[in-house]
Amino acid sequence: MKLGWQITIVVAAVAAGLYLSRKPWQVYGEQRNNLADIKAEMREAEAERERMLREKMDLSSPLGKERRIRDAGALKKGEKYVEN
Repeated sequence: MKLGWQITIVVAAVAAGLYLSRKPWQVYGEQRNNLADIKAEMREAEAERERMLREKMDLSSPLGKERRIRDAGALKKGEKYVEN
């Protein structure tokens, strides 16, 4: 009979421990999901920053400036506009 009570007490203690540890595990899961979202946002921001740096380098280079001017319709002296 004494063994039955000991097993009951152990089972009750384990059940209470599991019940009380439920909230920290929920918080852990939420934080893990938030971290995944933040990492995805950071990757997107880094890709946008790299794109903007490449664009800035292109815009500040002589060839990039000439391309923008030509896209606006400017021609060099003696050049004629040709339709494709």
